[in-house]
Amino acid sequence: METIMKTIATAIIATVLGGAILSAQAFAATPDNGHLPPTYIVYKLVQDGVQLRKLETEHDVYEAWVDAGDGTLVKVGIDPHNAELTADFNDSRNNNHQSPAVDAAQAVQTVAATGHWDVREIGLKNGAWQVKAADDAGQMEKFRVDAQSGQIR
Repeated sequence: METIMKTIATAIIATVLGGAILSAQAFAATPDNGHLPPTYIVYKLVQDGVQLRKLETEHDVYEAWVDAGDGTLVKVGIDPHNAELTADFNDSRNNNHQSPAVDAAQAVQTVAATGHWDVREIGLKNGAWQVKAADDAGQMEKFRVDAQSGQIR
């Protein structure tokens, strides 16, 4: 019983520390213009219960596809200063894909474990999260994280 409790405590501590490290790194990467980095945007949206399916950023303008819960995906804008959804884009389409077991924040955490914590884009495509992220040296790589298992393909 004591071993199980230690294992649970260790897992909780690792999760909390991992989130704190990613949060600190995200805030350290905040551009001079005050816009929040994509990594923070992903975590904030997932924390708010938004079913994020894709996030793109270009010139500090964020746009996202989110699952509306009624069988449609909706394209929305993201305020770069507070990560709130906006009506900047008005587009929708049918969502005929299986809901992922692994959410966007979990996919980011998997990629961050490789040292590539600075996420630039993330999207769900063909059963995998496609993540474009940079490491501390700015080296950009593309990753595919299985949306059901959470493993890097």
